[in-house]
Amino acid sequence: MPSPKSKDVSSLYSGRAVAKNTVYNLLGYGIPLVVAVVLIPPLIKGLGEERFGILNLAWVVIGYFSFFDFGIGRSLTKIIAEKIGTNRLEDIPGIFWTSFFLMAVVSLIGTLILVIVTPSLVNRFFHISQELQPETADTLYALAFSIPIVTTTAGLRGVLEAYQKFSTANVIKIILGVFTFLGPLFCLIFTKSLFWIVVFLILVRVIVWYLYLLQCFKINGEIRRNFKFDSTLIRPVLKLSGWMTVSNVVGPLITYLDRFLIGALISAIAITYYATPYEVVTKLLLVPSAIVGVLFPVFSGSSMNNPEFSKKLLQRSSKYIFLCLFPVVMLTIIFSNEILTIWVGKRFGENSSIVLQLLVIGVLLNSIAYVPFSFLQGIGRPDIPAKINLIELPLYITTMWFAVKIFGINGAALVLLLLNTVNTILQIYIVNKLVASAFEYKLGMFWLIFIVVAVVVPFVSSDLLVKVVFAMGILVGFLFFAWRYFLPPDEKIFFVNLIKKQTPVLSKTGSI
Repeated sequence: MPSPKSKDVSSLYSGRAVAKNTVYNLLGYGIPLVVAVVLIPPLIKGLGEERFGILNLAWVVIGYFSFFDFGIGRSLTKIIAEKIGTNRLEDIPGIFWTSFFLMAVVSLIGTLILVIVTPSLVNRFFHISQELQPETADTLYALAFSIPIVTTTAGLRGVLEAYQKFSTANVIKIILGVFTFLGPLFCLIFTKSLFWIVVFLILVRVIVWYLYLLQCFKINGEIRRNFKFDSTLIRPVLKLSGWMTVSNVVGPLITYLDRFLIGALISAIAITYYATPYEVVTKLLLVPSAIVGVLFPVFSGSSMNNPEFSKKLLQRSSKYIFLCLFPVVMLTIIFSNEILTIWVGKRFGENSSIVLQLLVIGVLLNSIAYVPFSFLQGIGRPDIPAKINLIELPLYITTMWFAVKIFGINGAALVLLLLNTVNTILQIYIVNKLVASAFEYKLGMFWLIFIVVAVVVPFVSSDLLVKVVFAMGILVGFLFFAWRYFLPPDEKIFFVNLIKKQTPVLSKTGSI
């Protein structure tokens, strides 16, 4: 077996690898989503609405309690990617086991919190029927003791990502995603008890945890042979993960606050008119999520020894996210009323079309912001986006309060759009200061004109034929300018070869 150091590190962080791993990530996100769409209706029918609601709560807890690693899993990915990028592989076992131990310890905080608050959640906070309260309490207690497994699983997956093993990681992720929905359906053959359904889900999580661990041992045998805890690593790991934790806390707060304020200041019905288009457009974030999931370890591993490649990734990833999403966003803006009317009825078309337009533009901007956000975390500056979030939070809360009170759900959507605009501009500006000409402002201004025109047309005419003709004109213009002015020759050759079903030729630098 060749020495790890003899491995060509550049092959891990090549353009071909980034493109291939992005596809793996899209499949890892997309296949469980399709399975969910298919299996949720029979699950609702089999469990009943209340039990299914509680199962949803279980999914949230079991899926998102990785927060209780306090950013250590993300830090582990970054540090290991750096060690790979600089060929200091002998340091990895100590980093792995020290971080693993820290994740296990701090995740017990999550276990303790959930055990303590479960009686209050079941009996006071959630409106659960008296008949299901004991069953729900037992379910939450079982979930509490699964938190260390959930937390450390995220760290193990991060190790595979640092080694660019996205194919392996996503195969396991797909297995987990499918059984998250297929498992409860299987359990319904024998029982409707949520407790046993959740026990089954926890068992699946344990198996997935073991598969991830085996793969970590496989890619670096020294991890298995060299169990090493290094107390000197605790401080640097926690320092890096602390700022990541701030982003993990403030981000979801901003994400969900608008609906709480709408419910408090207007009504629950207003939440429905706001949340329905919101849930649709945010699915577009699967695209940047899949891409930056690959980019994060690449930025960490290449920013020091190959900064030009990192810069190229910054430019091209943000450009391709925009090129992929803009046609969908443009069509959604123009046909927002028609889309909502056909999908959920005329009342939604009347009440939510402007909300849909504003939110989808905000999602486009937020998608672009994923790239500088991932870059700043990857190069060891998670404090920058975290500080931006901390500054924005009080301003956001105040502005959202008055906007909802005065302008209703349209005001909420507008504030979210403004927040995404400011956040994206700030992060791009800061990254441009750190990496000269990482982003081209003229590109942003050009596409801004396209967006403004697309927004204006529905207000100018409500005639469907006019909208169709206009949409076709915008789409043709978009394709022409994108091909003529924003794709360099090597990228044009790549796409021409792809269309001809020929093997793309990559440059020696690994770019497409």
